Amino acid sequence: MTHNPPEFSEKKWIPDGFHFLGPNESSERRKLLDSLSSGLKGFGYSEVFLPSFDYSSSFLLTVSAEDSSALYRFRDSDGNEISPSADLTVQAVKGMAGFAHRKENQRIFYQGKIFRDYGRKSGSRKEVLQIGAEHIGGSGASAILGILKEISSLFSALSLKSPLTIVLGNVNVFHSVLESLDLSRSEKRQLSFLLYRKNLPEIRRFLEKKGGMKIYPVLEALCLGFYSNAVDLASKFSSAGLSDSFQKIVSDTGEILKSLGQVPGVEFCADYTLIPDLEYYTGFVFQGYVSGSSEPVLTGGSYDHLYELFSGTQKDACGFAVHVDALESIL
Repeated sequence: MTHNPPEFSEKKWIPDGFHFLGPNESSERRKLLDSLSSGLKGFGYSEVFLPSFDYSSSFLLTVSAEDSSALYRFRDSDGNEISPSADLTVQAVKGMAGFAHRKENQRIFYQGKIFRDYGRKSGSRKEVLQIGAEHIGGSGASAILGILKEISSLFSALSLKSPLTIVLGNVNVFHSVLESLDLSRSEKRQLSFLLYRKNLPEIRRFLEKKGGMKIYPVLEALCLGFYSNAVDLASKFSSAGLSDSFQKIVSDTGEILKSLGQVPGVEFCADYTLIPDLEYYTGFVFQGYVSGSSEPVLTGGSYDHLYELFSGTQKDACGFAVHVDALESIL
């Protein structure tokens, strides 16, 4: 009797969301990784290698309750719950916190994969290769300006057919606008999601229920505006009657955009609806996009309390990650 092997969906021998690269694709990936790694070394970053698994609790500290279901979870022989890397920044900062007693270079880079399963929301990827860099010890406007200039140099060397557009925001703008509203953590997250999607009708309905229509004009202005220079930013919010912290953030963002100037192959703008899902970001955030892909090829920002979670010592920090899979799809 002839044995017929079971039929798999679309005759795939690799699970959906995971990918096998052939020799030619692997060769192109190696060239890209070597180019990015060489550039980071030139900027003074030291390479580190990250573990493949960590305690699930390390990742759960930095994700929302609804996102925690996306983590893969296992039990080791001692009964500890562990997960494959779900966020490389968490592991990199946690690892450096373990070296707090030693004088290590606080500018590090690494490459590795993150694993998350968002079901149908994740598209075709549950495994994503990243190459990232962290600057532990700085996160203000000067530090963010520094890493944005480094990113510009890295991407200029790639000779992209379309310019890289870096969108700069600051999560503290959102938090400062909400100071007058008494919202729970989950409600703030819900509103931030609506703001990120620029869903003004739902934002209006949300604020009407919470008695917060007085801040609607500001959120509307944030949703409708992309600002490419300091003059645009200052003129839009100078008469809004917002807090001093809000005005300082707008001013600092404008100064960053002004200081970046003209960079061949890279464009910059500000968008204060940029609020990442990860909850450890504390200030400036940014994402990079290239025409031809709806996915960001670059994400990053500042996270001033992440180091403290694992060491008990507060240290400002900022960094970025290049999403290699998304970048390869447009190269």
